[in-house]
Amino acid sequence: MYYNEVRGYLARGCELCLLGAKSVVFITGLCPLDCFYCPVGTDRFGKDVMYVNDVPVDSLEKVPQIIAEYASDGVAITGGDPAVVSHRVKQLAELLKNEFGENFHIHIYTHILNLNSERVGLLASSPIDEIRIHAISKSQVTGREKYFRLLAATGKAVGLEIPALPGFEEQLIKTIKAVENYISFVNINELDVSESNIDRLRQFGYKTNGLNINRSLETARKIASAISTSVHICSGRSKDLIQIGSRIYRHAMTTAKPNEYVQDDGTVLYDESGHHPKSTKSTKLRIRLRIGGRDLEVY
Repeated sequence: MYYNEVRGYLARGCELCLLGAKSVVFITGLCPLDCFYCPVGTDRFGKDVMYVNDVPVDSLEKVPQIIAEYASDGVAITGGDPAVVSHRVKQLAELLKNEFGENFHIHIYTHILNLNSERVGLLASSPIDEIRIHAISKSQVTGREKYFRLLAATGKAVGLEIPALPGFEEQLIKTIKAVENYISFVNINELDVSESNIDRLRQFGYKTNGLNINRSLETARKIASAISTSVHICSGRSKDLIQIGSRIYRHAMTTAKPNEYVQDDGTVLYDESGHHPKSTKSTKLRIRLRIGGRDLEVY
């Protein structure tokens, strides 16, 4: 499925992502942890900044407008760690449900080590639909199983989301088995490479394969074969080509003017003279691609 592998239940948030129907709200770069594989760039990590689909915003009230431009059916709230600003997360979730309706799907990512009773209470009382909890060792979840139970008791879909770290297979399998009675799905992500994590990844002996780590997909398959929980292996290719590409296409279709033509790859073809690009009168064709609030144009 779109370069991904699924066994059993596929989380609703993943279904919408694969359709390009999810906007991404980077709600804060704050996170007290220092995971060696974290791909968040230095321009964001550790800073209390917000972006919606890579467009910077300075208030929650501006978020719905950008989401509407992408014709999104839901959002993924990420960071940093959103749990660090749980009050803001709850406020945003309530704002989006009021703006787009109860069927507007909201999921969030958080690290188990950043959860406590107060933060879990705020998330539990919010209208968030789905929570993906991150952990990579049994020791991280031991004594914190109650957080999985409390969140699931509110009717939210609760899953475990982990990176496919080569060499950590047994550790990750033990982590999943420690909480499998409290979750409905496991997402295993092919390990991303970025400017901020590449040096530390290389210190672990990892080698790059494009924008991902070599053997990461094989690691994900090994983990998936050892567990009975529903599992979704999300590849880097799927994220780059399907999720982001489909989101760009939806945005172009929503915002294109009558005299513009949206191509299959999400780029917009238009004529500088104002004619429709498919018209016989068009003479000065240009192509525009809009990413993160910026227009990239070619002749």
